[in-house]
Amino acid sequence: MPSFLVPRHVSAHRISAIALYRALLHQCRAVPLPAQSQKELQNIVRNRCKQTIHLHSYQRLKLAFQAGYEAIEHLDAAVAGDEKSTSYIAGLLARAPAKVKADPPATAPSKSKNRADEAAAKAAKASSPPAFKPSTELLSRPRPLPQLSGRRHIPVLFNANHIPILRIKKPQPENLSGFIKNRVTQRQRRHDRRHWLTEQIEFAQYEDLWDDIVERETGVGDVNGDEDGPTWAEEFEISKMEVDLLIKQEGWKNAAMAKRMQEVVDREKEFYDKERTERREAKRVERAAK
Repeated sequence: MPSFLVPRHVSAHRISAIALYRALLHQCRAVPLPAQSQKELQNIVRNRCKQTIHLHSYQRLKLAFQAGYEAIEHLDAAVAGDEKSTSYIAGLLARAPAKVKADPPATAPSKSKNRADEAAAKAAKASSPPAFKPSTELLSRPRPLPQLSGRRHIPVLFNANHIPILRIKKPQPENLSGFIKNRVTQRQRRHDRRHWLTEQIEFAQYEDLWDDIVERETGVGDVNGDEDGPTWAEEFEISKMEVDLLIKQEGWKNAAMAKRMQEVVDREKEFYDKERTERREAKRVERAAK
């Protein structure tokens, strides 16, 4: 793995760490010890993994993985009926500090179902393009001729990387250039995240497939005992749905804004033609008077 990459942001590292974590929890439930001891073993695994989740040091990560694999070997042997390994685990458990055997801090309840409902509601609400109501001064044009500093200029509507822009005159203002740059950067971030989520969904589907194989072969279900709980792929799919909705809403917003801007151009052109006709008529009257 290149040294400039953060390990927890690399898919291969995350999959290996999650697989080791789940294997440890599975075997802690199967070890031939009292139920309270099994729970304490699981708490030790959860607390230790939580302490190492943000490690960036490859040396410390190597030691953590080695300790995890050594623990798996002892747990497998104990589950297979090795009394020596069972005694070894019971001795380590008795010497472990009470802090690491305690339940980990409570986390916020899972919001996957609520998020799924919210995403579905947003998608239903967004079945038709949302009404976009800009309140900018530019869209209130045209202004009366006395309020202008000179002759009227017809604004130009152009497409700046799929973003409708209404320009009154050149040079283009610096704040307008910054606005276009920020919008393009935001849209690119959303597309990048969408591609990343698509890749993660594929990895998560393999993890769900592995869970199904383990459950079918061993009869061991979800480590939390919730068979109807969210799958590995579900969270990524919900997030991808939300990003897709944001991208679609941006497209609808741009289309609505382009329509409003074109109406401004049409009104400005109508006023321009009317004022040009009035100027020509005034000149004709003036020449006739002379």
